[in-house]
Amino acid sequence: MNRIVAITLFAILLWTQGASAETPSSEERSMCKSAAEYMIKIANESLLEKTSRPERIEKRRKLAEEWTSRLKSGEDPCQVYEDIQKAATTF
Repeated sequence: MNRIVAITLFAILLWTQGASAETPSSEERSMCKSAAEYMIKIANESLLEKTSRPERIEKRRKLAEEWTSRLKSGEDPCQVYEDIQKAATTF
């Protein structure tokens, strides 16, 4: 539960900074990566929901795979996390 609170607070921090043009510090990038990985874990867990429609499950699966791939390829984890937050409203 504490991790969820920390991730939520971090998301608010990013939002209040207005996604500035500054390059995130290594600490911010580390926090973004942890937050993104946690959200990907949640997305993967949602694939097991038996009450979800198959097309929604497939959409989540594709998104989770895309985010994982982007992190592995070295893309800015803060950008990946921001995209996860945008997509989270559709879960």
